[in-house]
Amino acid sequence: MKHYGTYEIKGNFIEGIDEEFKDLAVGLSKIDFSKESNKDFIFNTTIKKISNKRNNNVNKIKKTGIAVASLLIISTILAQTTFAKEVVDNIIKTISLGHFSAIQYNDSKEEEYILPNSLKGKIFDKNGNVLEKITKDIDGIYTKDGEKIATWNAADGSVTTEKQAKEEKEKAKENTLTVIDSSKVNGYTHFEVKLPSYLPDGYKFEKAEFYKDSDEYATLYFKNKETGKEIYMQQRFACEDTKATLATDGDIENIKINGVDAILEDEHNIDWEVNNVVYFLNSGKDLSKDETIKIAESIK
Repeated sequence: MKHYGTYEIKGNFIEGIDEEFKDLAVGLSKIDFSKESNKDFIFNTTIKKISNKRNNNVNKIKKTGIAVASLLIISTILAQTTFAKEVVDNIIKTISLGHFSAIQYNDSKEEEYILPNSLKGKIFDKNGNVLEKITKDIDGIYTKDGEKIATWNAADGSVTTEKQAKEEKEKAKENTLTVIDSSKVNGYTHFEVKLPSYLPDGYKFEKAEFYKDSDEYATLYFKNKETGKEIYMQQRFACEDTKATLATDGDIENIKINGVDAILEDEHNIDWEVNNVVYFLNSGKDLSKDETIKIAESIK
């Protein structure tokens, strides 16, 4: 299942797109791919006419640190206008909350992607051959110096190598404050951080992470030490800077959490907003939909 995290661009929109598409294009204009695993993944992360570039604010809206669901907010991506239109043409459902929206679309199975002019002459295969298009059988993409490319930006033609991405990740770690005492998770944000009163058997609070340069985010981890499975949660202050959109070909559903509108995605991810705080919960693939909802409803 493919997921694309998208984030608002304040005071800007994609030029050249019809008026009816502008709002959606803005929402679709930043999309995240957190890791590269195989040929299909490489193809799917490039075939969508997207590019990827780091952004300090978006790094903070970390959607999951969990294996299968590590999707959003490690980086931002500027989408091409044509991609936004393609997604619009394939939209199945949209659900919006105050500061979070989800878009479900029917994935089109493209076989190749022609690189835009901004990237021509900058993308190579592992043998040093310049690429003019990305195909499904591609085995990674590289710079002219043979460095593997992690992300690229079609807007300005810039690329980020895996080495550069790793260095940026290390810098982000330096800006992270970790708290391992669950009784001391408050005082780092300008909203009250709330822990679930219910956790499935074997799961316990592991740690909370905060950003030293911001009081708008809290990231919580709960772990079952016997199985190694994790439950991930993010809480963030609801404002324009933290406003986000999820674009996915997975199922999305409107549900209620303690009487408040919420979005359930693929039965294991829930987003909802209460009292100017946006909550995101990922329970992993091993817990049921009912268990996931039960955890969310215990946060009061």
